[in-house]
Amino acid sequence: MASGQRARATGKAPVHTLPSSVTPRPPELFVPRARLDEFLDTVPATPVNLMIAPAGSGKTAAAAAWSARVNRASGRSTVAWARGDQDAAVAAQIEEMRCPEQPDGPTVVVIDDVHLMSEQSRDALGAILVADPDSVRLLLIGRQEPDLVPISAALTGSVRALRVDDLRFDETDAADLVRAHHPDADPDDVAAVLEQADGWAAALVLGSRALAGSADIADARASLAATRQPVLDYLLHEVFETLPDDLAQVLLTTCQRAHVTAEESILLSGLPDAPTLLDQAAAAGLLVTGYRAEADVALTGWRYHPLLLDLLRRRTAPTGPDWAVIVAAHHRATEAYAERRDAELAVRHAGLTGDLDLQLRVLREFASDLISQRRYDALGTVLAGIPLDIRTRHADLLVVQAMLLRGQGRIDAAKATTDRVLALDGRSLRDLVSRDTEAQLALLEVWQARYGWREAGPALERAGRVLGCRHDAEVSAHDLSGLSPVSAAWLTLEVAYFQTWLGEFDLAAIHVQDVAMYARQVDLPVLTCSTLAGRAVLEMVDGAYQSSLTTAEAALLVDPDARADAASARIHLSRGWALLQELRLTEAEDALARFYETPSGVMDPLLLTFGRLLRAGLQTAVGEAAEARRILDTRGDVPERLPHHLARLDRLVRLLIAVAMGDLATVDALAPAMRAVGGDAEARLAEALSIGLGGDEPRAVRLLNELLPTTVDAPVTVALSAAVARAAMLQRIGTPGSVQAARDLVPELLSRAAPQRLIWMLAFGSLISPTFGDLVSSNASGTYPHPFAAPVAAALGGLRRSYPEVARHRDLGFGPDDPRAPLTARELEVLEQLSLGGGNADLARALFVSENTVKTHLASIYRKLEVDRRVDALRVARAHGLL
Repeated sequence: MASGQRARATGKAPVHTLPSSVTPRPPELFVPRARLDEFLDTVPATPVNLMIAPAGSGKTAAAAAWSARVNRASGRSTVAWARGDQDAAVAAQIEEMRCPEQPDGPTVVVIDDVHLMSEQSRDALGAILVADPDSVRLLLIGRQEPDLVPISAALTGSVRALRVDDLRFDETDAADLVRAHHPDADPDDVAAVLEQADGWAAALVLGSRALAGSADIADARASLAATRQPVLDYLLHEVFETLPDDLAQVLLTTCQRAHVTAEESILLSGLPDAPTLLDQAAAAGLLVTGYRAEADVALTGWRYHPLLLDLLRRRTAPTGPDWAVIVAAHHRATEAYAERRDAELAVRHAGLTGDLDLQLRVLREFASDLISQRRYDALGTVLAGIPLDIRTRHADLLVVQAMLLRGQGRIDAAKATTDRVLALDGRSLRDLVSRDTEAQLALLEVWQARYGWREAGPALERAGRVLGCRHDAEVSAHDLSGLSPVSAAWLTLEVAYFQTWLGEFDLAAIHVQDVAMYARQVDLPVLTCSTLAGRAVLEMVDGAYQSSLTTAEAALLVDPDARADAASARIHLSRGWALLQELRLTEAEDALARFYETPSGVMDPLLLTFGRLLRAGLQTAVGEAAEARRILDTRGDVPERLPHHLARLDRLVRLLIAVAMGDLATVDALAPAMRAVGGDAEARLAEALSIGLGGDEPRAVRLLNELLPTTVDAPVTVALSAAVARAAMLQRIGTPGSVQAARDLVPELLSRAAPQRLIWMLAFGSLISPTFGDLVSSNASGTYPHPFAAPVAAALGGLRRSYPEVARHRDLGFGPDDPRAPLTARELEVLEQLSLGGGNADLARALFVSENTVKTHLASIYRKLEVDRRVDALRVARAHGLL
């Protein structure tokens, strides 16, 4: 039952338990108005209540006074507040509206400044009003009517509104408000204020205070009556001039903040009693509203009325009379936040000073910190405030700009800015930049080299010089004196990424470990996540797939809501490869889809290459070898020339595809291609496969026996592939001795594959011998099964082959050594296809071999069965139970 239906069934309005909210404190000098109280007192009986009027009409003050009275009367918080510009607070209230009712009576949610609500918040609130308007009690306060109230709610009487004319003070109430702020006012004073204010709350308050603070009341009345300025603008100036100096100082120095906290008021104004002064202004109703939040002290503070803010910001603009006051305040705040290492606030306040030297110093010191925290807006705001002609000629600022653009994923703009600053650097500007800027410059050059835009040697040389790298047989160390730790960490990590691409895995591992040690000491989730992502890729490249999966999953826990960027691409790529190895294909496909959510512009060649290979591997695993080949033959953004370690992996995956397709010509062609990139072991594996799949399995086994001892230093995938191929070839031979030898090798294969769960590599055997899975199943059901046999057998049993399943070697009614049973397993497959009809070309296509291979097998079959024609071969085969 929906919450509204429950309410109607019980006859009670629904109630929700709300979290502590930010509640405005009503001014002490508050004059109640009967018609407003009447409207507000019936709010709990109506789903949607609107108070819509321009600034200065007293909306918030009236609602705050009413909510305080209601909460006091009930002894609990029956009215909760949220501000429209605080999405999190609004979302929390919306979520609470979906809770079941409580027995304590209705709760009203007040949303102040509803006109500032985001589209997302408006949509969420509107959805509740459409679905079940009786489930809510809302008081929406703003300058404009929100476009979230559905017509259906209005037509059913679920909406009430209090608008501009209803909020004007009548003559009696207006006179009471004037006397509250100017107790000594005579009838002429009251009349003068009322005439100009026209019932407007802000004008009544300001007019009263202007007269009360004037040395010559008669002159003040005359000036008020004669003013040609907009009355509120005039009154604000008049009242501001009468404020105590300390209060004026507080207001001027804090007016750049939307919400002023006690700490900020003291820091910016330099006055220890600033909170007290603001409390007094709020209590007096001087266009300052105080807020209280029991759950979050940071939200307790003050907001200034838009009319007051407009005056204060005009006075503190660069051309205003109080510009020097605001500059001094932000200088003071910048130094204080810099000392506390609060990067965002230090940079933000430096930007408000207009002091280029201070901004440069703070940017040099904190740009890396802000980028590490993804606080791009604060950095961008300060940069945008610096004149363009200065920004484009200053090396430090160009470096910060390039780093910001790169962090935002604006790759083309980042590259162009980096090119510009590197060109400046080439004109002997090295001595003019700070050590941190030098580190960021080195990072940008290594980043460009990693994408193939610059030479690797000079980029790594610059980075090594900045980091003070010393790596030799005895020691591995860095000299980071003069560098901030976070700048050094990002540069070190960038170098590790590039070394992984180049195949310098030992150095990359050292650098990743150095950054990991620093990341554990600081609270920088972005750096920690990026470091773990880099480590996961290193482990993946090294064949430690399960270790890579563990590291990648740890990275996801660090920053689960992170946006799709290079770090998340590394994480999901590593997960995909590990899941493919386990043949958890659905999960691997999901990881690949998450990988490709990353904008292509931020993915470097290493990611693009491994992503393409993962796609091809998944297609091969699900029996789509032809599609896998198409993927690899379509290069896309993958570089044509790959480092040797990647080229070797590329050719190994191509070998798996060629075997899956029975394409012996490609298998033959891959051997020299593998040798060309240093893959001698892979080349010898390809040669053995070509010979064995061509019909000479015994020779292939001999070659693989010679190869295996030499694969100690080869990648684990190559050594395991060779061992699997040997067992599969022995099974293909089909004699009792060879099949038993294959069975005997299974425990060794499983032990090789178990640590990193390399089931995909074991599935390679099924491409060579269709019944390879039976070897593993036999071990799993045997007396002493290998611990890894059962999951492997289950995984292999679920695979779909790339080519049709053919007949297995039959159980004959006589011993396999009998002269009447001389055919090998492969020859039996050929014989099975022969019985289906068709010529040599049809047999070749069905078996994924060449026509010459078919002719070779047929000649052997005719010889062994002592016949000359295929019809006679089929007759003899059937007579002996071979078909």
